[in-house]
Parts: sequence; structure tokens; C-alpha cells
Amino acid sequence: MDVLIILTATVNVNTNKDFLFQTDKTERINTYIKSVLSWLKNTTFNIVLIDNSGYEFNELHIEKYNYRHRFDVITFNESTLDEAQYLKNNKSKGASEIFAINYAYKYVTEHKYNIEHNPKKFFIIKVTARFFILELESYLKLFNLNGFDCLTQHNRDRCEMVGCHYKNFSDIFDIHLINENNQYDEHIERIWKMRTSRYSRVLVCKEFKIESTQRGGLNEKYDTI
Repeated sequence: MDVLIILTATVNVNTNKDFLFQTDKTERINTYIKSVLSWLKNTTFNIVLIDNSGYEFNELHIEKYNYRHRFDVITFNESTLDEAQYLKNNKSKGASEIFAINYAYKYVTEHKYNIEHNPKKFFIIKVTARFFILELESYLKLFNLNGFDCLTQHNRDRCEMVGCHYKNFSDIFDIHLINENNQYDEHIERIWKMRTSRYSRVLVCKEFKIESTQRGGLNEKYDTI
């Protein structure tokens, strides 16, 4: 089963959002580019890089061409996109991220993979774009992903990686962040934990070692996912 990795990025931060630490544009660009190049050079995944702040990543123009069969960069500006206006006063980064995931998936399945591939083959995995997981591809090859409903990282209280079979995309990545008590919850990690917990066929990944990487929201570095 083909894997589609959706890498979520925000170069130009919205200062209205909660949990912001790394706000320097250049630092964020460099972090993202380093990770994206690693994904392209060290894996064979289909990859979509989505930025919700209008940044086009022109630095990757060579990669956009060389890897065009499996790599797309999609950008939109959340502050000016009509469909995203409901996010205008929303302080949740997770709410913006899940909108971006849907935007990216809709675009590539309608404009690319509907011709070259059957989108129904895909197991979709969202990864925060600043992080690269070297072992992920070899690890996933140990499993028949068609036999799983969804995928989580080892620590399900975190939200750097989550995925699902195409048939469950509209559930796992539903933009409405409503918890089990039918209340809004801005913490996307809790929403994804709740949603994936409803399934019996869940691939809970092992803990992956990664290069120590600065988080975007807190003064902390992660070396595992």
C-alpha cells in the first residue's frame, strides 16, 4: 500500500496562536528545508509539503522538478483564504494544522494522484515538517498497512505523527475538534488520541530516534518520536 506523507509547516507564524517559541522566519525555513531534503533523499515516500502561511519554498525549486513524480509543495495563506476564515480568532495551532492537512490531501488527490495513481491506495501519515524519521520507511515495510485503520507515534499524548487508511481520513482528520464530551478541545493531541482509540486495528509505532530538533512551540528539543 502506498504511503503519502503530509509534512505540515508554518513559516510566517500567526502571533495570535498559543504556544509559540521559534518565531524567527529564517530559522523556521532552515529547519523545514533540512528535514524535507532528508525525506526526499532518504525515503521513497510520496511527499506533500504544505505551508499555511503563504510561503512557497522557492529554495526547493530543483527538488520540485527532480522529485516531481512524488513531491509537491502546496501553499495557501490562512488569513486570506475564504474557507479558513473560521480560524481567524482561533488560538489553536492544531486547528490550523488539521485544516492544512485537509487542504493538502484534497489538492493532491484531485489534481495529481487521481490520474497517476488511485488515491484509495494511500495510507496517509501526517508528520510535523520540522522532524525527519529515518527509520520510518523500513519500519512500515514490516507491516501490511492495508490491515490497519490508523497509526500513531509511540507516545500517543504527543502529536508530531499520526496517520490512517484512506477510508478513515474524514474521521481521523475531521477539522471539527470535538471531544468525547461533545465539547471543543483546542489540543489536537487529545483529539487524535481519542479518535485513534476508537479503532481496534491501530499501528502504535515503536519509539523512533531522531536528530535533536528544536520544537516550534516550546523551548525544548525532541530526539525521539
